[in-house]
This record gives sequence, structure tokens and C-alpha cells, in this order.
Amino acid sequence: MPSNAQPTARRRQLRPTRRVLQAAALAAALTAPLALSACGAPSPAAPAAAPTKSIDAETAALLEKGEGTFTAFIKSESDKLLEGTKAFAAEFEEGDVEKARTLYASTRMHWERIEPAAEKFKEFDAKLDTREADLEKGEEWTGWHRAEKDLFPPAGYTAMTKDEREKIADALVEDTEGLHKNIETVKFEFEELGAGAKELLDEVARGKVTGEEEAFSHTDLWDFKANVDGAKAAYEALKPGVARTDAALVTDLDAKFAAVEAGLALHASGDGYVAYTDLTPEQVKTLAALVDALGEPLSKLTAATSA
Repeated sequence: MPSNAQPTARRRQLRPTRRVLQAAALAAALTAPLALSACGAPSPAAPAAAPTKSIDAETAALLEKGEGTFTAFIKSESDKLLEGTKAFAAEFEEGDVEKARTLYASTRMHWERIEPAAEKFKEFDAKLDTREADLEKGEEWTGWHRAEKDLFPPAGYTAMTKDEREKIADALVEDTEGLHKNIETVKFEFEELGAGAKELLDEVARGKVTGEEEAFSHTDLWDFKANVDGAKAAYEALKPGVARTDAALVTDLDAKFAAVEAGLALHASGDGYVAYTDLTPEQVKTLAALVDALGEPLSKLTAATSA
């Protein structure tokens, strides 16, 4: 997503059971008119091609302003992620399980809001966000999900020692500082924001709506909300310009984002959300349908910003 980022991070290996959003591309074919006869009579005129929308100077200026808006959003979330990670790591290292649990989901929301940007820095993405199910043979497991398992242990799990917790906590802070430093150098181009918004929504479909992201804490709905927040921030940055090129798309996206947010709000609890494991299959199906419905118009956002 950033124009001067490192190569894209190693993508997570998706198991066949995962639900993956697919945005269908709409196409139309025109049939060539037949000649009326061989006697020289003119053929009927071919249907006029649909007018091509172009980006005028005012629209381009609005879209370029959106670059700065979204860049500021990403950098602000990166600042909050670093601050929150330091607070979480301190509690985790000291073995204060209750405090660390309280900070876990809320701090990770800052990560989830900037995930496509973070994934551009492959070293830090792999160290900070690899899940146990995605580990390669012999790969050292660090990062958020390693801490998650210790805080929300499954049956038969052996807790980390203090030295082990310290090692994970120190690495978590060090790697987040490295990510933060890299994000401070990037600038986001408006042509990339539509793809970034769609990628964040795809993250919801790949792991959050399926309950596979937070395998031990089951705080997937927090991540769900944060991914939607990030996608909406990218859309809102583009919205003033897109309103001039495709007003109908803006109306559709406003409605679909509102529907997803309203559906998720039904599962709010206190300052956050219920555990994913508290959802019924029907509730999961409903959330997935809302995500699917948003994915279709969101896939058109890039085209709406192209000359």
C-alpha cells in the first residue's frame, strides 16, 4: 500500500475452510450490427459507447487531499499501537494476567486498523502477528498471538516462566518500535487507498468472521471492528473526490458501512464485544452476509478514483 514500502509480507496460509470474499467484476459485450443489405444501404449506427469518466483538476485535488488524511490516520494509529504495546508488555512481563488481558484486545485494534500497511514490512508483520496455525517448521514464535496463548491458555498448556515472558515482551516492544519507525517514512497515494480498504475487509472474511484470528482469546469481534474502521477511514479519505465521479457508489457504500456497523453493534458488551464463541451459527452467518454485501461496492472504489 505505501509507495516506498518494503516487499509485501509473507501472507498467511489460508486453510480451505476459510471464507474468502470475492468481488465479481461486471462486464458487458456489444454485438456488432449486421449490414442491412449488399445494395449500398448504410448500416445502422453502432450504439454509442458509455461516456468515460475523467478526473478533473478539482476532483484530483480532493483525492490528493485524501492521501494526507489517510496517511495521518495510519501514523496516528501507529503511535497509539506503540504506546499501547509498551503498556501491555509491561503488564505481561510482570505476570499481571488480568491487566494484560484487559489491554490485549483494545491494543490490538490499533494493529488491525493499519494491517495492510503493517504487512508491507514483512520482517515485522511475521514477528508480530503470526498465529500458531501458520508457523513454519522450526520457526520461532513471537508476537501478539504467542502472548495471547499464555494469557488465555487452552487445557493442558504449560505457562511461560518469567524469563520467557520477558523475552516475548521485549521482542514485542522492539518489533513494534521498528514497525513504527518504518511507517513514519511512508506516504499513501490515493490510487492505493481503494485496494487498501478492500484488503482490510478481506481480513475480516479470512479470519475474523470465521473466528480463526484469535484462537485463544476469542476477541475476534474487536479485530472485526478495527478492520472495518480502517477500511472506512480509507473510504472516507476518498469520499469527497468519489462523490464527484460516482455519487451512486458513495450512497451505496455509506449504507453498507452503516449496516455492517449496526450489525456488529448488536454484539457489543461493555467497552468491547462478546467473545466469538458466544455467537450462534446464525449470528455468524448474518455478520458474514453484511461483510459480503459491503465487499461488492468497496471493490469498485479504485475504479472510481481512476481517470
